[in-house]
Amino acid sequence: MTQPPVSAQSSSNQRATQEEIDAFFAPPTKEVGPFFIASYVLAQLFFFVALMGPAVVSIQTKAMAMFPKDSAAQADAVSVIAGLGALGAVFANVIFGQISDRTMWRWGRRRPWLVIGILGMTVGLAIMGLTNTVPAVAAGWLIAQIGANAALAPFVAVLSDQVPEFQRARISSMISIAQNLAILIATYLSNGLRHNLEVLYIAPAIPAILFMVWFAFVLPDKQLPVTPPKLNLVGLLKTFWVNPIKYPDYGLAWAGRFLITLASFSFTTYRLMYLVHRVSLTEDQAHDVMATSVLIYTVTLMTASFIGGQLSDRLHRRKIFVILASILFGIGTAMLAHTTTVSGFYMVEAVMGLAYGIYISVDLALVVDVLPNPDNAGKELGVFNIANALPQSLAPFMAPFFLGIGSVEKMNYPALCYFAGICAVLGGIATIFIKKVR
Repeated sequence: MTQPPVSAQSSSNQRATQEEIDAFFAPPTKEVGPFFIASYVLAQLFFFVALMGPAVVSIQTKAMAMFPKDSAAQADAVSVIAGLGALGAVFANVIFGQISDRTMWRWGRRRPWLVIGILGMTVGLAIMGLTNTVPAVAAGWLIAQIGANAALAPFVAVLSDQVPEFQRARISSMISIAQNLAILIATYLSNGLRHNLEVLYIAPAIPAILFMVWFAFVLPDKQLPVTPPKLNLVGLLKTFWVNPIKYPDYGLAWAGRFLITLASFSFTTYRLMYLVHRVSLTEDQAHDVMATSVLIYTVTLMTASFIGGQLSDRLHRRKIFVILASILFGIGTAMLAHTTTVSGFYMVEAVMGLAYGIYISVDLALVVDVLPNPDNAGKELGVFNIANALPQSLAPFMAPFFLGIGSVEKMNYPALCYFAGICAVLGGIATIFIKKVR
């Protein structure tokens, strides 16, 4: 592993010994206990309840409230708001991943940013809830995403810092289950509070702050024992880059995540409007159906993720789970092109939940296993998160092209769904060529 210079100062203003440096950067081997795991999972759960409510439902609800009779304007508003926020997430995650790797505060290198980030996210969500124009809501979502990713980058790096390889798939599946359970909770909150958007945006952030701050204190985060080299402009630009030719396994894992995330957000960004325009439901009916469908999706996802994580750790295999899940998710997304009934929509959501549950149970563990330099986990997981955040920005801007194919009066959801399905399958194919991990 690459380590910072030995000559830097330690926290006690004395030179760190080689033994201290080696101990700090050594891969974790000690099993983490139930208390740590529970704190980690609960912080993930409430963090994503606050963040994913707007991402999955509330932005669409806000757009439909601002333009109640203009479906094209609704789609454009979602595109601007969701796209700008996701673009902010791309840069913020990488930058704060790098910053957290290099932070030398006495509180540790991850802990301070967990707290700072969650507070910034709350400010952005409050702006979204209290404003009613596209520019203002978009600015609020941008601030929220920057704050959220300032917390998320070090939060994800904890998996590499603290969790040994033999526990990674199981804990990865737990935090992924928590994230998707959060989407379910956020969906029901959005359904119940859709006529009180101020409360919907702001209230979930309060428990998010409490649980993230709690985890920050539980986290056994230590001060960096050596001072890293100064970061100049060239170094900052390199923050956004890991050479896929030099590290092909990392590059392939990046491509796989990018493609399945693009597939997922190409549809979920417009899920509520899909139910209104494609399945011919009223807005109230669409909210109810969406809540039920997310329940079905989440139950199948949680079951599949729990089983997948256990099997992956026991069999010491990652790739086969990711490959099959990506292909199945692509098939499920393509099935949406032919779905015009509520019962059919529920069936497809179950298929997609099964597929994505298997995927998330293993994917993060696979990524950590192929990191070029685990000592810089925050930076490299931040670069990897570009594959998760960039598609969320691109999907809202790309989707109107597919929705506009053919009639300008009727949005072409089948074209969008076929595009998403192809992306997911290609993501599975990319994973086949990873060599370091079985």
